Amino acid sequence: LKLHNQKEFIQKAIDKAGSHRKLARIISIPSSSISGYLNAECIPEKRFNLIANFLEVKNLNVLIKERLEDSFRQKLGGIRCVESKKKKGTFDGDMKMIQEKQSLKLKEWHAYMKKNKPREYYTLQYSRFKKIGGYKYKTKNGEKVRNLFEKQVADLLFDLNLKYEYEPLINVGAKYFFPDFLINGKVIFECTAWKGEDKAYKLRDKINHLSGKYEVYVVIPKHLYNYYKILNNHLVLGLDECASVAQTFRSV
Repeated sequence: LKLHNQKEFIQKAIDKAGSHRKLARIISIPSSSISGYLNAECIPEKRFNLIANFLEVKNLNVLIKERLEDSFRQKLGGIRCVESKKKKGTFDGDMKMIQEKQSLKLKEWHAYMKKNKPREYYTLQYSRFKKIGGYKYKTKNGEKVRNLFEKQVADLLFDLNLKYEYEPLINVGAKYFFPDFLINGKVIFECTAWKGEDKAYKLRDKINHLSGKYEVYVVIPKHLYNYYKILNNHLVLGLDECASVAQTFRSV
């Protein structure tokens, strides 16, 4: 409450009741708390309303200076704690220790989830990744994809009336993957327009894991062939060739 109004407000309640103790008994608030409110301590809204009802005050908003969050005491205590640690010179050391403990707990959590709940773990990690992944192109099928090339491939599959999933979670052995497109549950299309051989080598490793269980193709723009030629028979060059290959899976 406004400082002047708060003292006056509490004092009027004390005067009406006859004393601190009588007021405390009438409205069921500890006498020590009433003394604190008289000395400008913040008043919980529930108790403020009790005192206001006792005084039969009509326009309460005239008295109120600011409404604080329920957690304001914890925040204030935290600020004071930080200030104290900085004065003592222990703040940086304490923060480093806390960060190291948090990092260790996080590593333990990752290890536990990967071993005991891999599907839940990778699904959770992927959902977090998607939130920051910049999926801004919407396909004819309604899903959002990463880039224009993926949209073009998705729309092509849609126009061919092929049943596909975009970035589904699959596992082969102990490894989990999110391929770009899974067609009819059997055929994988990986799409990339990235200029660089490093992506080709990563895809080759991925194909080696997946090819025992899935038929895998890598769809690229024609002009990027030299970057991806190490993938040989897995390559699909451009959208026209992609359409020709995809049509063969209509009856798969």
